[in-house]
Amino acid sequence: MEKISARLNVTKGAFYHHNETKDELVEACFERTIEVMRRAIRQAEAVTTDGLQTLATVATALVEYQMSGNAPLLRTSALTSAPESIQPKLVAKFDRISDRFASLISDGIADGSIRPIDTNIGAQVITAAINAAAELRHWAPGVTPGRSVNLYVRPLFEGLLSPPVR
Repeated sequence: MEKISARLNVTKGAFYHHNETKDELVEACFERTIEVMRRAIRQAEAVTTDGLQTLATVATALVEYQMSGNAPLLRTSALTSAPESIQPKLVAKFDRISDRFASLISDGIADGSIRPIDTNIGAQVITAAINAAAELRHWAPGVTPGRSVNLYVRPLFEGLLSPPVR
């Protein structure tokens, strides 16, 4: 807590005024991640016309966010570090995000923009790609958030493309 307070340039007392316990801080960090993901989904749904385009727009926004230098999204693997008392609630919220990805895949299958796949596996692949993007600059030094779309997001979604109609 001392390191966090120092980094924020506030006293520990001021910090604890906003977060009474460490558990509250951990929960607030996860809630922020979940809200960023929900917002990206809502924004993509507002401007896209098919399932594939919506998923690609969401993934692009979240990968760029991961690489932007702002506080990155917490990885789902970090759930094990959350206090046991709040883990079930947080897991349920992450599951709803994954279910939303599965629903978008299902929409894409229905509209023909995505080839038929197992929607749950597809949702997990997308979630894993977003999580892993936090490390992208370590695998591909010099990659920018903008270039990450062509180097990282696009190849992921080319595998979901519906085959051409013959």
